[in-house]
Amino acid sequence: MGEKSKFIGETGEKTVENFLKLIGWETASKGIEFACIKNEEHKKDRTHGLDFFFSYASPLVDGVLKKISISVKFTDNQYSSLPSKFKEYFFDLVTSMECFRFSEQSKNLLSSVTSPYTTSENIGLLFWLSNENSVHDEIIPKLGSVQLPNTFNYDSFYIVDNRRMEFVFTSITFAQNYSQSSELFFFYPDTGKNINPTIKRNFGNILPIEYINGSILPIRLENNQDSSTKLILSTIDSFNIEDLKRLISLSQDLTKSWPSDVIIAFPDFNVARHTQDVATAKSSFEDIKFIKNVKVVSYYSDSKSLQA
Repeated sequence: MGEKSKFIGETGEKTVENFLKLIGWETASKGIEFACIKNEEHKKDRTHGLDFFFSYASPLVDGVLKKISISVKFTDNQYSSLPSKFKEYFFDLVTSMECFRFSEQSKNLLSSVTSPYTTSENIGLLFWLSNENSVHDEIIPKLGSVQLPNTFNYDSFYIVDNRRMEFVFTSITFAQNYSQSSELFFFYPDTGKNINPTIKRNFGNILPIEYINGSILPIRLENNQDSSTKLILSTIDSFNIEDLKRLISLSQDLTKSWPSDVIIAFPDFNVARHTQDVATAKSSFEDIKFIKNVKVVSYYSDSKSLQA
């Protein structure tokens, strides 16, 4: 039994490690152990541990260093006991974060940071994955009523479940396959807080933590052969005409005419069912030159993709 649990745990960590590489977090430190400095409060005899730790200078907010403490919980069974399990996993991670920030391991890891920053954020990221459940299963909406204590010192807390991981993974692999001669970047829009011209980046290799729970993933493709660019807006939500209009409008605001094509990708777009809706949505916009370069697709590959 112990060997099976160990194997399952290692499988979860390997899954997350490969996912972190996919989103540009490949330099994340792995398997960090450090002393507990609040033994009685944290109910720890000796040490805490983090599965991964990653830091980066935010491209969305000037002068902010994101310090992300990552915990991986992987079960071979279905998601169960959601509120109680979440409280247990939450407590484990935030107490680890409290002690990690004062540890020698943290100081050593952050001593190599070269990007200038004026403030930092301590962020918890819980990967709670199930080997049994469908990739479409999500637990985040079921945790909305969970009451958490406000006595812990952290800035934000994110959860990635099966559905969130599948959305990000499928969106990125779809973009990679859409134009294999292109280089993939995550697009960083103007936020009003990333205005310093000396450090401003419009795109890059690192997925911002804010995107990991977002409903839209903006990706930029640069073709190395003809220097063309494409914007892919991938959404976790099902197709509907009003969302399509909003995404077309968003793509106009984001691109400022730099892409040669805009691809809006839904999980369930179907040519036979939705083509008329696409035409109706496009007719709402006056910029014909822009609209003719907008294409709507599904980011899931199956036989229905032959309809396009």
